[in-house]
Amino acid sequence: MGRSGHACSVLGSLLLLLLLLGPAAAQKGSTWKTLSGDAPAVIAKGGFSGLFPDSSDPAYSFAVSNQDSAQWCDVRLTKDGVGICLPDIKMDNCTTISDLFPKGKKTYRVNGVSTTGWFSVDYNSIDLT
Repeated sequence: MGRSGHACSVLGSLLLLLLLLGPAAAQKGSTWKTLSGDAPAVIAKGGFSGLFPDSSDPAYSFAVSNQDSAQWCDVRLTKDGVGICLPDIKMDNCTTISDLFPKGKKTYRVNGVSTTGWFSVDYNSIDLT
């Protein structure tokens, strides 16, 4: 078998493969295995934390921009009663608050335990924007 015979054989094999796989690729995808057959509702805590760091600005921003998502976050109240999303009660565990307010460390009893750190209840919402 010469070069042209080998090339025809390879080309023929590729065409046969495409003919066999074509109908499989064109088949309609299966329905969702939910009670209604619709796509499942996905609610992720901390924004789109599968794509972005948990509870980060990009994670929340992307979740808000997607029509098929719902927001779920841990809400902390500020001194003026505004709710903000923070994954931890101590702001210094999830923000750089200590850089902005180095003298803002306080101690509170949280669930019966003396806890020291920066807390959202010590700041007005305007101070945190």
